[in-house]
Amino acid sequence: MRKRTPAGVCRLLACVIVLGLKPAAAVVPERRPLAFVGVNVVSMTRDGLSKDQTVVVEGGRITRVGPSASVRPPRNARRIDGRGKYLMPGLVDFHVHLRDESELLSYLIHGVTTVVHMGGPTGNVPDVLALRRRVAGGEVTGPNVYTTGRILDGDPAVFPGVSTVVNTPAEARRAVEDQYRAGVDFIKVYNNLTSDVLRATVEAAHRRGLAVVGHVPRRDGRPRALQTALAAGQDMIAHGEEFFFTYFYGDADGLLNRGLPPQPERSGIPTAVRLARESGAAVTPNLSFVAMTRRQLDDLDAVLSDPEARHLHPAVLAMWRGQNPTRRPDPARFSLRERAKYAFLKDLIPALQAGGVLLLLGTDSSAAGMFPGKSAQLELREMVEAGLKPHQALAAGTRNAGRFIRRHVRGAEPFGAVAPGQRADLLLLEADPLTRVDHVSRIAGVAVRGRWLPREELEKMRGEAAASFPR
Repeated sequence: MRKRTPAGVCRLLACVIVLGLKPAAAVVPERRPLAFVGVNVVSMTRDGLSKDQTVVVEGGRITRVGPSASVRPPRNARRIDGRGKYLMPGLVDFHVHLRDESELLSYLIHGVTTVVHMGGPTGNVPDVLALRRRVAGGEVTGPNVYTTGRILDGDPAVFPGVSTVVNTPAEARRAVEDQYRAGVDFIKVYNNLTSDVLRATVEAAHRRGLAVVGHVPRRDGRPRALQTALAAGQDMIAHGEEFFFTYFYGDADGLLNRGLPPQPERSGIPTAVRLARESGAAVTPNLSFVAMTRRQLDDLDAVLSDPEARHLHPAVLAMWRGQNPTRRPDPARFSLRERAKYAFLKDLIPALQAGGVLLLLGTDSSAAGMFPGKSAQLELREMVEAGLKPHQALAAGTRNAGRFIRRHVRGAEPFGAVAPGQRADLLLLEADPLTRVDHVSRIAGVAVRGRWLPREELEKMRGEAAASFPR
């Protein structure tokens, strides 16, 4: 990541400031080498499995990988018995909203060793750039943090508290320059930008080496919004549903007004896939968000009674209770739209995969119902249920994300694979994730930046964090 002095970031007017919370314990850099001995390696450099391997980690990076018979760990290494276990890269959630520092432990305990925060100050995290520095410096235990700045949106902004309104190309260029100087990793764009402002935003961002991610701006009309964004050079589309809301929207509103479900024209999928592939843009499917929206509409109490809820800061849980799909003024109409959209995405996402579009795992946590960390497990299952093979879903959350960040974030370390030279973000699993993707939830321990954290230690730390919440 770039090391630039962060500029001041405005707090949300509705930000909840909580005093007296104990920060998460620091991740002290691992002084001794690590050696995972006799482990089965899911390297993500290829699709298969390498059995009975030894993986050596020194100075936060993987230095050696090879058969246990030929790779001897350093004498002073901390040896971790990997017999009967599986070692894979840590997961990347490419779309999160950090609302409280305690969420960092939840990401780790569910195997997420890298997060991309999308959208400025939120909740109890008024300065994500400062939190990024503290995590990188070992002051706070957590996944690696990459971040956008405030959302760039038109007038009116959809979420004014976390957005900067840019109405002209000149304003867009100034906003990008401000965020570049602050030290952000990406520029995020949103619905109400006009086409000329979007083009100016992308041009300014690319001049500074910043990728542009986010929604597909549609202020100038839905029918050609996707084509306009891709032609402008937008680097990542942050939801698969953005295809539904633009290229495939058609007469959705008219049908919904008559109590009928939208009918996206599936015959247009090959063309949309080709447009995305030819532009080089990545896509975050975010199926888990749509699935969880439907789940909340069906049984909100079941979602809120999940055992994970006790690890949410009370302010975040209160936000969930007040801001969820059941609170919409049109729940019946909304549910009809969401069900049609979900079915469409189950066709679109495997087509994007087959068409060579780079897919990235992202969840939109901690939006209502999207439990930090656990939502990444749901996203993997949703992608496989949509038709992806386990290794393809795992690639979206490991190798693909590492490649995207390495390509677009200047100075970023290589990560996302179990291979020499890669940052040592690793999951040690009790079962093979290539046979069942939900085996990723069977975590024995996590290494983040080379620091080994057994599951028991993470559970203890997370329990202490929850015990410090205000009551």
